[in-house]
Amino acid sequence: MTGRLVLAGTLTALPILALAACFLRREARRRSLRALIVTFLWGLAAAVPATAVVILASWASIRSPWIAAAVGAFVVTAFPEELLKLLVIRGHSARQSGFRGKTDGLIYGITAALGFGALENALYAIQGGWVTAILRATTAVPMNAATGAMLGYCVALSRLAPEGRGSVWKGLAAAILLHGIYDFSLIAAALVAELDTAPSASRILFPAAACVALVGTVGWVIHTARRLRREDDVTRLVSRPLSEG
Repeated sequence: MTGRLVLAGTLTALPILALAACFLRREARRRSLRALIVTFLWGLAAAVPATAVVILASWASIRSPWIAAAVGAFVVTAFPEELLKLLVIRGHSARQSGFRGKTDGLIYGITAALGFGALENALYAIQGGWVTAILRATTAVPMNAATGAMLGYCVALSRLAPEGRGSVWKGLAAAILLHGIYDFSLIAAALVAELDTAPSASRILFPAAACVALVGTVGWVIHTARRLRREDDVTRLVSRPLSEG
C-alpha cells in the first residue's frame, strides 16, 4: 500500500509540475505566488465534492450502457467538475489584485485546474497503477488544464470588456461540451472494444473523437496564449516612452 501511495504521488506530481513549468514559467513571475498557490489548493479542494458526485452516481442503475456512458460523461463528470472549477476561479482567483487581464484568466484557470487534477489523478493512480497514471498524465491532465484555462479566460473577458457579458456561461457550456465529448468518446471506445459485432469504423471513430476534443482544446489554449502574448508585447511597445526608443 505504501508503494502504491508513493507511486501515485510521484506520477501525479510529475505531469502537474511539467505543465506548470510549461504554462506558468514565464507568467507566474508577474503574479503573486501566494495567490497562485491558494488557487491551486482551492482547485484541489474542489475535486473532493466532484469525486463524491461520481461515487454517489455509481449507485444508480441504467440499463442501456450507451445512455449510462452519456450520463456519466456529461452529467456526472463534466458538468460538476467544470462548474466547481469555475466557482474557484470566480470566487477566489478573480478577486486577486493580480487578476487584471485575459492572460491572468488563462494562468489562474490553469492553476485551479492543475490543483483539481492533482487529487483526481492521485486517486486514479492508486486504483489503476502506473500505466493509468501515465495515460492520464498525457491526456486527462492536459484536458483538465485546457478547460480550466478556457473558463479563466471567459471570466476575465466578462470582467474587462462590455462585449464579454455572458461569456462566462458560454465558456462553461463549451468546457462541459468538450469535456463531455472527450469522456464519452473514451467510455464508448471501451464499450465498443468489448463488442465482437461492433463495426470496425466505430473502433477508430471514438478514439479519434477523444483525440480531436483533446487536441482542439489544448490547441485553442496555446493559440490564445500566443495571441495574448503578442498583444501584451505590442501594448508595452506602444506605451514605452519615446526617449527609450
